[in-house]
Amino acid sequence: MKKLGLSGMIIFLIFVLILVGCCTNNGEDNGVVTPPNGEEEENGDEDESDENAGENAENAGENAEEALSSYDFYPFLQNVRLHYDGAGSEYVEEKIHFDYVYENRAQIRRQTGGTTLLEVIHHDDGKVYSVFQKGESYRRESFYNLDLLEVEDAEILIMDPIEIGTQWEVREGVLREITNVGMILATPAGEFEVIEVTTYEEDSTFTVYYGKDYGKVKTLFEADETEIYTELVDVDEDYQVVEEVTFFYPEFNEDRLVYFEEAIPLATNVEIEDIFEQYFRRSPREDSDEYVGLMSENTSINFIRLNREDFVGHIDFSEEFVTEMNAGTTLESMILSSVVRTVGEYFRVGEVKLTIEGEPYTSGHFEFQEGEYLENTPGDNEQEIEKVWMD
Repeated sequence: MKKLGLSGMIIFLIFVLILVGCCTNNGEDNGVVTPPNGEEEENGDEDESDENAGENAENAGENAEEALSSYDFYPFLQNVRLHYDGAGSEYVEEKIHFDYVYENRAQIRRQTGGTTLLEVIHHDDGKVYSVFQKGESYRRESFYNLDLLEVEDAEILIMDPIEIGTQWEVREGVLREITNVGMILATPAGEFEVIEVTTYEEDSTFTVYYGKDYGKVKTLFEADETEIYTELVDVDEDYQVVEEVTFFYPEFNEDRLVYFEEAIPLATNVEIEDIFEQYFRRSPREDSDEYVGLMSENTSINFIRLNREDFVGHIDFSEEFVTEMNAGTTLESMILSSVVRTVGEYFRVGEVKLTIEGEPYTSGHFEFQEGEYLENTPGDNEQEIEKVWMD
């Protein structure tokens, strides 16, 4: 990633971090239209007034029953990609889709012109929280199911009641407030019923318009003479991210590793661990007994992640990976090399950590120490092959 100047980096961080900075509604159009108030009828007789009063009371009761929640303005959308663009910075373009949706928690992927973030969003007690973020996240990883941060310490994006004046402190000196409701906002992707949430900081304001049933549809940042906006330009209703994965396997008789490449479509809630399990359990060529899979049917993968402190890939297996491995020293070494090459190439890193139930890998032939990593080094005679599965 190319290095940015100080001013460019400040603007870039505004758009890759959730709702930092702020913006007020300063009376300019900005694509927002507030529905006009109904005009009072003059010279209406007493019967009409009584009838209108009855209708108003009935409507008020219905509206009370249909009161909108913060969740309505930050829904968890499965297999949907939201595409944003705007002006004021080269980094305004953004694409968002949900990797995982699990009960009241979801993990979204935010792709910008400069990086990709994984963010965990949480619904609880009438509030929408941004719980957790991981930068430099170019592959699917699962963080949504971890207790990474206490919710009470997380950032509140929206909160009930959905009415003008609802406000809360984001952090010391930074206030966030619902500044308008019931607005209709027009974007290139269509018109949306929105609420306006404004964050006030010392020298800037940041306004987010959340659309009912869609989430964020527009943002506006203002500071001194700087104005940056983004808006929703397209909604892809049937979206799956596709990841290219290279899988490696031993070819024992030739004393080499073989590999093939796969384009893996990943719908919302498809765990990358499940995909790797399917491929690791099968031989790359089931029409030949010269090839073997990497693990038994009973073995499972607990997680596959990237350690961002030192950029090391990490894969953790269940104990059956060792107890049910029927291999001598040479074949076991080739199996471990195949795992390391696959995980290392997946994350594009030079080293991989391999653990069993969270502990360093130990078998009758190999014993690794805490902090010992395996190098992802291409072999001299690796061979690409065509996958043959007997489905």
